[in-house]
Amino acid sequence: MAKINSGSCLLLLVLLAASSSAIDISRLSGHRHYTKRSAYGYMYRQPEYHPPTQGPKDCMPYEPFRCPGGGICISIQYLCDGAPDCPDGYDENLRLCTAAKRPPVEETASFLHSLLASHGPNYLEKLFGNKARNALEPLGGVQKVAIALSESQTIDEFGDALHLLRPDVEHLRSVFMAVENGDIGLLKSLGIKDSELGDVKFFLEKLVNTGFLD
Repeated sequence: MAKINSGSCLLLLVLLAASSSAIDISRLSGHRHYTKRSAYGYMYRQPEYHPPTQGPKDCMPYEPFRCPGGGICISIQYLCDGAPDCPDGYDENLRLCTAAKRPPVEETASFLHSLLASHGPNYLEKLFGNKARNALEPLGGVQKVAIALSESQTIDEFGDALHLLRPDVEHLRSVFMAVENGDIGLLKSLGIKDSELGDVKFFLEKLVNTGFLD
């Protein structure tokens, strides 16, 4: 009988142990492999595949408004309808709903720029008071004023947003009330040109009709 040397015996014991042991060698690699036991030891499958996380989906044309967080899109008809549709209720946000009824910020900014270009950088003092000098810079610039006009529910809220003095707020109120009552003479007294009266009156009426004087 052939003798089995000690080295061969040790190798045999290792192979027998490997075939009967339940050691999960997937742990040794640091990866999650699914292993399958067979007569020949362990056979590997590929690691489980997880597709890459995708960004927010694009909103469809019939649901163009994206809620904060990017997960939900809703139809414009559901904005400011009294029933929240976004998870956080943003579609019923007071500032959003006020702005939705007003001229777009870009349009308001363009309107203010046109008055400044036509009458000079200090012209809007006649509407907003002494802080409206230098193309509205003391108030934060044209864009900030346009945003405040768009989002402020009332003229008092607008005054608070821009830190206007109370006499300046009351003067601005008188201008809006004159427009509401059809008094074009006050606009002419502010230096509004005949060619500008229609646009100025339309803009101010739009604010009045959306509750700016309430």
